[in-house]
Amino acid sequence: MQYVLHLLESRDYVQVRELSQAFAVSEVTVRSDLTALAQQGLVARIRGGVRALQVGQSEVGFDLRLRLEVERKRAIGRAAAAMVDEGEAVALDASTTAYYMALELRSKRELVVVTNGLLIATALADAPGITVLVTGGMLRMSAMSLVGDLGADVLRTTRINKGFLGARGLSLSRGLMDLNPDEVRIKQEMADSCEQVYGILDGTKWHRSALLAFVQVEDLAGIVTDSSAPAADVAEWREAGVEIVIVDPGPPEAPPFRPRDLRRAIRNDVLGS
Repeated sequence: MQYVLHLLESRDYVQVRELSQAFAVSEVTVRSDLTALAQQGLVARIRGGVRALQVGQSEVGFDLRLRLEVERKRAIGRAAAAMVDEGEAVALDASTTAYYMALELRSKRELVVVTNGLLIATALADAPGITVLVTGGMLRMSAMSLVGDLGADVLRTTRINKGFLGARGLSLSRGLMDLNPDEVRIKQEMADSCEQVYGILDGTKWHRSALLAFVQVEDLAGIVTDSSAPAADVAEWREAGVEIVIVDPGPPEAPPFRPRDLRRAIRNDVLGS
């Protein structure tokens, strides 16, 4: 299952034929297993394969992204949370890495968190030392986020110490990038309201690009990433004056997923074992 979700995180769909070849099993078997995956609500069946549950093209839903690179995102979240001092105001976007960071912030005191992420706000709602300010706007179900003019208006009248923003990709020429225009706009407004802006992104994002930029290199205080980030790229960003914090997620909690484990994983999920 993890293998298919990884493919869908960067692609619109996965074909039965390619899975059959990769796992050396029949297409009939692959169709059966993908149907079981769809019945769990993790993917949508299409003719000849599956696609991610999504709204709009090329954007994978929050629930799927939350299951990818979990240990890396948790490690990044811990490191980013350690950069937050009690008594500060911080902004978190609606990225999955920001969600894991929010979990690490729960023990902070006298903290104000501004976010457009509904699940992030929920994760902090009962934390006794944290005041949560949710931006208004239109609900985007695929990202569980609020976007639009109402959120932008709130941010324009707010001064925030530090902002932590996820990204789909990055480059020295364009900065941090993402796909959806509404999400990009709210990220820009968050960045403009912050005294310091940090990117929070795992190593898989370093070789990716996206449609729209939202923070330029010169406006970044730093990037928090994991040890899988390419060393040459990290060195170039540091030479450009951006602080790069690298964390080691440590060994995975489970053995690395192998393609031949796909059928077993799907069937175990279906049977509840």
